Amino acid sequence: MPTVTLRPFNIYGPGQVGEGALRTFVLRAMKNEEIQIHGDGNQIRAWCYIDDFVDGLMLAMVHPNAVGEAFNIGNARAVVTVYGLAQTVVRVLGSRSSIRFSRKEYADVELRVPSVKKAREKIGFEAKIDLEEGICQTAAFFQQVEKVA
Repeated sequence: MPTVTLRPFNIYGPGQVGEGALRTFVLRAMKNEEIQIHGDGNQIRAWCYIDDFVDGLMLAMVHPNAVGEAFNIGNARAVVTVYGLAQTVVRVLGSRSSIRFSRKEYADVELRVPSVKKAREKIGFEAKIDLEEGICQTAAFFQQVEKVA
């Protein structure tokens, strides 16, 4: 049976559920509520917009070079610390949210950035949505949901 393995890196965007940092930061910033960062905020992440992830998934499903391979799917150009992410969300959304640091009670990976070279070379994957555009699209979705609910 032909198979392929994908390793997604920090996927976010419209419809996201759960307690992901970007979703939480956007929702709080939209309401001008305090944004809480666990630890010093120096954890580094690469953020991948959902549309880019779906593009990578579709390429992996149909490209003949994908069979039997494993690929990182993420956006290596959207790399920022968690504190930098909070600052970017506040700035892009024109929020008045303050940012507060709290004690981190759990172990965390300090650096989570994908190498997407293999996915680019073998199946032509390249993330297209930059972080600021993704933040705006995510906020627009949640703003629309808030109006409907």
